[in-house]
Amino acid sequence: MSLPVESGILRSLSVSQLRRFALCERAWFFAKVLRLPERPLKARDLGTAVHAQLEYYLRTGQDVLGPFAAAGKLFLPAPGPDLLVEEHFGQPSPLFADGVPLAGYIDLVNPRRLAEGVLRVTDHKTTKSIASYAATPEQLASAEHDAGIQMVGYGYWAVLAAERFPGLKTLELEHLYFQTHGARLARSVVATVSVERVRDEWHTHVEPIARRMRDVARAASPSQVKPTWSACQKYGGCSFQAQCLNSQSQGSKPMALMDRILKPQTPPTTHTASAPAEAPTTPPAPAQAAPALELAAVLPPDAPKSDPVLASIPAPEQPAQAASDEAPRRKRRTKAEMEAARSAEASLSLFVDCVPNCPAEPLAGYVGRMVAKIEHECGVVDIRVAPNDSPLAYGKWKGVLAATIRAEPPEPGTYAALGVVGSELMQVAVEALEPLCGTGHFIRGVR
Repeated sequence: MSLPVESGILRSLSVSQLRRFALCERAWFFAKVLRLPERPLKARDLGTAVHAQLEYYLRTGQDVLGPFAAAGKLFLPAPGPDLLVEEHFGQPSPLFADGVPLAGYIDLVNPRRLAEGVLRVTDHKTTKSIASYAATPEQLASAEHDAGIQMVGYGYWAVLAAERFPGLKTLELEHLYFQTHGARLARSVVATVSVERVRDEWHTHVEPIARRMRDVARAASPSQVKPTWSACQKYGGCSFQAQCLNSQSQGSKPMALMDRILKPQTPPTTHTASAPAEAPTTPPAPAQAAPALELAAVLPPDAPKSDPVLASIPAPEQPAQAASDEAPRRKRRTKAEMEAARSAEASLSLFVDCVPNCPAEPLAGYVGRMVAKIEHECGVVDIRVAPNDSPLAYGKWKGVLAATIRAEPPEPGTYAALGVVGSELMQVAVEALEPLCGTGHFIRGVR
């Protein structure tokens, strides 16, 4: 089947690509369309070594298993020439998704029960915590879950290769986990599914993913591709967190329009002193609600002047002029915020546009989670281009984000905020967190 020119990036796929796309479309765009390099991960290198040991043992029978792989030896079949180890999909591959052929390898295919109509397909997984990260049998059997996309794909490949597996009726889809931190543990998780179930999962859930990939592959920039903020820290952390937060503020038409809206120093006059829509939660909310009053106190200096209700502390009936004078004061914080600052002072370190000489967690993942929370609560796609009737409109998203960050600061630790210059989100986050860092714990790089 010929593919359209715009989907040239999709000349072939792998089940891991499908899984990654389902996890976060923008991360896939960075990796496969823009082809940005990914940072090396020690966990990935360790996983490669464990896989190599398992492959050699299953092919030759020679026990070269290291301490991590040896913990799962009891779950491995006896080595033998009938096992299909690192089995290639074949050329041409029988497996397609929306007309795109899939290539790849399967760690282990065990046909020893094929006379009973049963075929076991195994993928070896290394993880720092089996208890925390192992999938369930239900997840392996469903292509609605990212782990299931991979295993359903492997199972459907076997179904389509019918001449190689005659009489196939049931598939055992197995994740064999090897724990790499703490105790030397291993666990086998198996989902038993019928051939019909695998076929239905593929056509119902995976084919639409491939169709969506075609659309995303045509995007002109990352800002046009949907991110999944909850995936930022999965599987060792996304390599593209800084680029992801920067992308929407660089060159996109909606943001250029928003920049022009933010320049005026006074908001439109359509909002009145009694309008409940100014509250930071989903309307309706009373004008005197506490969140609305707290948010006004942390508006950044470059935000437009708020109207009397949002800017006034303590009460809406205070004179409008006095409230307007108070709104831009960046250092004014609530009692709860000051207590949070004192508790975090000795435990929160932030390196801005510089890399510390000690382990540090990217701040971008935390900022993404806070942004996603606000977007969910306010019902918007992007807090920076919220509709005019949204409590985030006209630059108010900056105050909402700053207040959310100060109310729910990151866990104690060392963080690196990279790409701050090009990201309004990161700029607001850094300004909000600076007062929460103790003396000497806020370090800004020299540009």
